Amino acid sequence: MTTESTKDADNPVWVSLAFAVVLATTLFRVLVVVSSPLPLFFDEAQYWTWAQDLTFGYYSKPPVIAWAIAGTTALCGDGEGCVRLSAPLFHGGTSMIIFFIAKALYDERAGFWAAVTFALLPAVSLSGMIVSTDVYLLFFWSLALLAIIRAEGTDRWAWWGAFGFALGFGLLSKYAMAFFLMVIVVDSLWRRQDSPVWRRYKFWCAIGLAAVIYLPNFVWNWSNGFPSYIHTGENININGDLINPIKALEFVASQFGVFGPILFTCFLALTVMLLVHRSANNTLTDVQRQLFSYSIPILGLITFQAFVTRAHANWAATAYVAATVLVAAELLKRKRVNWLKGSLVLHVLAAVVLYNFDLIARTFDIPITPGMDPARRMRGWDHAGNWASDLQREMPGVKLLFDDRKVMSALTYYVKPHPFDAVMWNPTGKRNNHFELFTDITGSEGDDFLYVIRHDWPERAGSSFAKSKLVATFRSRAYSSDALELSAYLLSDFKGYE
Repeated sequence: MTTESTKDADNPVWVSLAFAVVLATTLFRVLVVVSSPLPLFFDEAQYWTWAQDLTFGYYSKPPVIAWAIAGTTALCGDGEGCVRLSAPLFHGGTSMIIFFIAKALYDERAGFWAAVTFALLPAVSLSGMIVSTDVYLLFFWSLALLAIIRAEGTDRWAWWGAFGFALGFGLLSKYAMAFFLMVIVVDSLWRRQDSPVWRRYKFWCAIGLAAVIYLPNFVWNWSNGFPSYIHTGENININGDLINPIKALEFVASQFGVFGPILFTCFLALTVMLLVHRSANNTLTDVQRQLFSYSIPILGLITFQAFVTRAHANWAATAYVAATVLVAAELLKRKRVNWLKGSLVLHVLAAVVLYNFDLIARTFDIPITPGMDPARRMRGWDHAGNWASDLQREMPGVKLLFDDRKVMSALTYYVKPHPFDAVMWNPTGKRNNHFELFTDITGSEGDDFLYVIRHDWPERAGSSFAKSKLVATFRSRAYSSDALELSAYLLSDFKGYE
């Protein structure tokens, strides 16, 4: 006989509630993004420059982020809000996919709490304000997880096709999507399936579809010397100092901020209770094993990487798709819904502070210092762009020259009109960023340049020009210390690299 609690858990009203909360959260974030006065972070500005030349690959990332920015800016222009617009929209989509993951594994009530919990995670609140590759990775990762869960249960071509589609576009979003194949193996081995997915021909058809979707990026890398793969390998920093227990502890500590202190504590407690205390008695369900398979290996791998080299807090973000479903469902089963409510209240308060940081600081007369400012690396670039735009107008026909990817990214966006003919100073011929790969001052002998740099004039470059002259300096006013400082030199008659 169906109990009242079971009826409540299966009540279709939960999907309406989930959609309403996620939609409201998404629309609020869109409003925040569109009305935010924060300048673009230099990485965001770089992604915008990529969006001006759509292709199947870029120096450090696959192409989906550039495609998304091109789509939103085509709709509403090149303002900061339009550059970032896809971030809250994709996070809203990810939250609803998580609803259907939890519904497929548990019920509608678990789906509601999982969707709302993910939508309000601290990392999602922060990520919803900026445009980054994690936004699209999380969307396609969650779609791939839903698709493979449904494909295993129904064996329908539509779900296998959805899995291949999500895997392929996930790889075009961020190469970390490749970890999904690792956790598929872990999941199949741990659950001891009689017919693991890799024995099904439809699975390999899905893998083939993913390979076809991803193939253009591989071809682009092949044509350009595999810069994206080389950059990804350099990010791992295997040549740096090995064995860093402090780095591993810092990474684990950062996850309390990514997932939230209550939720990450609950996740660790569930890991101990379900894996350490009960696995010996074989009390883990298939669903628990599956969700652990799609979370623990990711966290474990990135923690190990932090231990041997380094790892950023967001590198394990995909683990929290499954972890959110697991924690929400297990807390509901243990009648600990107040813990979920408490975490939501805490996360909403954190988001309010984050989205209104400047207003709160002004209201309570709190001085903003570099150490406490979450937007520290964004401030000042719009003013620097105005400064450089004035210089450009005073010197028509003089191209901008840079030797720093961050400066070139930000000023390509903020200088008006946009200096798409700007070039990177690169006498060694190295290819450590997108501008060094695709811009070249060679062939511009006899031309004049406005050289904008963050440091003093490098004397070694002087012999490449007939004359050099300091024409202006810039200093941001965001702080009394740690200011953004730039210098502009007029370089006359380029003679070629020394």
